[in-house]
Amino acid sequence: MKKFIVLSIILLMLAGFVITSSAQDLVVGRKHIPVGELTVEVIDGNLVVTYAMYSVDPGEEGWELLETHLYVGIEIPTKSAPGQFSYGPESEYATDDGYSIPLSVLPALPLGSDSFFIAAQAEIGKIDDEGEPVLDVPEIGEQIKETTWAWAEGDECIPPCKNWATYFTFVVEL
Repeated sequence: MKKFIVLSIILLMLAGFVITSSAQDLVVGRKHIPVGELTVEVIDGNLVVTYAMYSVDPGEEGWELLETHLYVGIEIPTKSAPGQFSYGPESEYATDDGYSIPLSVLPALPLGSDSFFIAAQAEIGKIDDEGEPVLDVPEIGEQIKETTWAWAEGDECIPPCKNWATYFTFVVEL
């Protein structure tokens, strides 16, 4: 079966289809507790970024995605204030669970570069069976207000590195 999958990928690449994708954990707090996953893919000329919360056992409180913000650029992000990111919940490229951004509207990659810097943040809430917010969240070791923030786990912190906001590099193979 593995040979078939590898052969299929090679044939797709030879046919001119390039598979470009990445997955990062969405984490909460300085302890980097995973609560979901961010997937980045290039599909039909669009950069598709999808936020997904991990499923939980039935009957247990689960994290819900409330609002998202996304930075995609050719320079390292300099601010960790997600409200200042290029893409937010009101963006024309926003979907129910992320973004679908035409590569043509993104900044042109500099000569010799094949990478974008990406920072992704989500406002999330933990909701109980009755639909009420859960304020005591033992896995992150603290109480939250009605919501908290998750960041895509990245390679580096966003300067000046005052919180757990991070970014990562995404290679686009054109």
